[in-house]
Amino acid sequence: MTARPMFFLLITFFIAVPADAQKPRTFVLNADTLAAVQERVFRGDKAYAPALKRLTKDAGKAMEQEIVAITSKTVLPPSGDAHDYYSLSRYWWPDPSKPDGLPYIRRDGDVNPEIEKVTDHVTLNQFIKTVHTLALAYYYTGNEQYAERAALWLRTWLVDPATRMSPHLRYAQMVMGRKEERGTGILDAREFSQLVDAIGILRLSRSLTPADNEAVTAWFKQYLRWLLESPNGWHERGARNNHGSWWDVQTTAIALFVGDKATAAMICDSAKVKRIGYQFQPDGSQPEELVRTLSYHYCQFNLFALTRLADLARHTGVDLWGYTTADGRSMRGGLDYLIPYAKKEKKWEHVQIKEMDFDMVSFSALKASARFGDTAYRAFFEQYYSGNRETDRIILMYGVPPVRR
Repeated sequence: MTARPMFFLLITFFIAVPADAQKPRTFVLNADTLAAVQERVFRGDKAYAPALKRLTKDAGKAMEQEIVAITSKTVLPPSGDAHDYYSLSRYWWPDPSKPDGLPYIRRDGDVNPEIEKVTDHVTLNQFIKTVHTLALAYYYTGNEQYAERAALWLRTWLVDPATRMSPHLRYAQMVMGRKEERGTGILDAREFSQLVDAIGILRLSRSLTPADNEAVTAWFKQYLRWLLESPNGWHERGARNNHGSWWDVQTTAIALFVGDKATAAMICDSAKVKRIGYQFQPDGSQPEELVRTLSYHYCQFNLFALTRLADLARHTGVDLWGYTTADGRSMRGGLDYLIPYAKKEKKWEHVQIKEMDFDMVSFSALKASARFGDTAYRAFFEQYYSGNRETDRIILMYGVPPVRR
């Protein structure tokens, strides 16, 4: 995966929460921070006006966005069922040595544009992004119309028998010419970890009814069972690179959402050895990611996943940021390894076939600054985050002080 992800992360800042604030049930985003910022917005704090204006503009576009169901696709998965999610693996191309090019062969880091012929990866991301935007706009404006539209999206994708998605990803990231299912496709739905937060916000509205909540929760319970028990899920659970980290993130978020805290705690605790202890070297390097053709991208992508897992882990009592192995392997070490290359203090000697960007590592630094009280991390974020610090929605989501440019 090379597309830049949505940066929906938690930053835990110490903001006093007013007694009358509406606190949503969120797991990646910090409910205390959301409520504190909401209270300031409702009081008319002008510092937040530009970000709120930008968010409502985005929400206006989301209100006009056509609701495209998963069943609208014209290219069907091997099952023949339009309800089943279907996508093609992005780095696989026709084999030039075969007359028909089949089966496809892998060219790491080189995206085959044919993936756009199978549209579910686009419509799934649009669904999640739209609901998340509308939920935030509802929360910070109190406009029920935003929640009403978001609820309609949720019913279309997760509730209505005529249009809802099947609660599995059996046909995600398939390879042309190969019949076998691939667990790697579970990565396509990693932003479900953000969707459940949006649902937690929308539960404050009257538009998401008790019946909706029950149906949505039932869908995620079925999907969680598939993640935990299917061969596809077991494949990703056992992956040693970023795929395994993102399985942890997605499964933990959903487990917390449906009330299975024991499963969430088990995954987060096992990540100490399974992810941090294995994926990082004592110097902070990540061998599993360094062998990729987009090595810097995947190093920060995996760290990005683990910082999100750390956000989720705090709900289980597990401190992943603070964990260090006996020989010094840690998330913080992984961050410290990447920063000098962004600052051009060191030259990146590994393969990186596309231009580097530093938003993911800068977000990791921002979270590290909150966790460790290290101002150098905060300064790194200030310099290398590419978003507008006056209008970006991170100001509303994470309590990051607005900065006028």
